[in-house]
Amino acid sequence: MLRQRKCLQLIRRALMHFPKRYFFLMPITVAMSLLIASCGESRTAQCVKINKIADEAVSEVKSHAKGAQAKDPKAALQAAEAMEKASQKMEAVELQDKKLKYYQTGFVKMYRDTSQATRDFIAAYKKQDREAADLAKNNLLEATTPEEQLLADFDSYCSE
Repeated sequence: MLRQRKCLQLIRRALMHFPKRYFFLMPITVAMSLLIASCGESRTAQCVKINKIADEAVSEVKSHAKGAQAKDPKAALQAAEAMEKASQKMEAVELQDKKLKYYQTGFVKMYRDTSQATRDFIAAYKKQDREAADLAKNNLLEATTPEEQLLADFDSYCSE
């Protein structure tokens, strides 16, 4: 009994320096912090946003390529424009997840590089500059090479 009394006295002394108003404010602060932290988008929702933009980009590029002749520079330029728009949309997505930001950066880089390489190829084609066309073709292949791995990693991460 004596021990309990001493313990209570020690607690009271320690709490004297902690004003009573903080007893009221602390739980509210903790509750607000938890509420704010839980209001962020889930990883799944962020994955859906990225996936939607990627799907739109592929659909738009395919729609420009479909029905166009192989030597039609207008269709290729429209596809390049679609890739550029996709990179801008992708970059505009607000993400909290660090790994998703990494994938976002990968998609943006791939779309921009693909768009630029396509434009360079069309410019070389119009000038009939074989060397520049070969260089642009190699740049295009280089820009699209990471696509398969990037998509596989992204899908794997989002399905966890």
